[in-house]
Amino acid sequence: MYLEHWELTDFPFENVANERFFFKSDNNQLLLEDLQDAIVRRKGAILLTGGIGCGKSTLTQRVLLGLPEDRFDIALITYSCLTPVEMLSEVCQQLGLNPDKQDRNTLLRSLQEHLTKNATSGRGTLVCIDEAQSIPSLETFEELRLLLNFQLGGRFLMSLLFVGQPELQQKISALPQLQQRIALNLNLGQLEANDTMRYILHRLRTAGCKKPILTRQAVATIHRHTSGIPRRINHLMDRCLLLGMRENASVLDSKLVETTIQRYPC
Repeated sequence: MYLEHWELTDFPFENVANERFFFKSDNNQLLLEDLQDAIVRRKGAILLTGGIGCGKSTLTQRVLLGLPEDRFDIALITYSCLTPVEMLSEVCQQLGLNPDKQDRNTLLRSLQEHLTKNATSGRGTLVCIDEAQSIPSLETFEELRLLLNFQLGGRFLMSLLFVGQPELQQKISALPQLQQRIALNLNLGQLEANDTMRYILHRLRTAGCKKPILTRQAVATIHRHTSGIPRRINHLMDRCLLLGMRENASVLDSKLVETTIQRYPC
């Protein structure tokens, strides 16, 4: 372990969503505000897409954790490869519902009653589907769209947040009736070179780093190799810190980064 060598309190580049390590780039902050606004205003269907490893799940977690628990009922679906009835059942379970029967009509009736109860008490309901590009059929998308027909007083009883890779856009475009319900369509891109520097420094400082341990040239090499994709940055920086410890380095320079890339292709 390299924590002692670099005088760190935590591993700074773990590839798991962690609220402490959330990085607020200018773009991320705008997306965060847009998502929160759409959810609070119950805008119906919302779409967030981005390439593999760009930080969609991390951003989504930040949004969900920022919603007041007493004002929002949240269903988070992380396994989306479900049939229409399985999806309805999963939504009900995530909202704490347990209907006696698992047939479509019973699930829908139970869900509508719950949504209405939330709305009349001033509580919003959000169904967030991560990795939504894995939804196997248009029928499941259509079943979800029909949930937006649950309305009261001119407002949606629930919001749907679809999170997924770029191909999700194509799947939704195959259902014009759903595509027309998308009130907000956002895309999370890669980090620019300057944000790559800020991202790395933010995570190091959060992990307890109190001194400079990498050069600008090293960061430039990291950005060029990873294309500014956070997950790839994390993989490479973790390996760099490990190799740096083994070589008893006091700083990560571009030569060490290049050696790491050759030894640990990613």
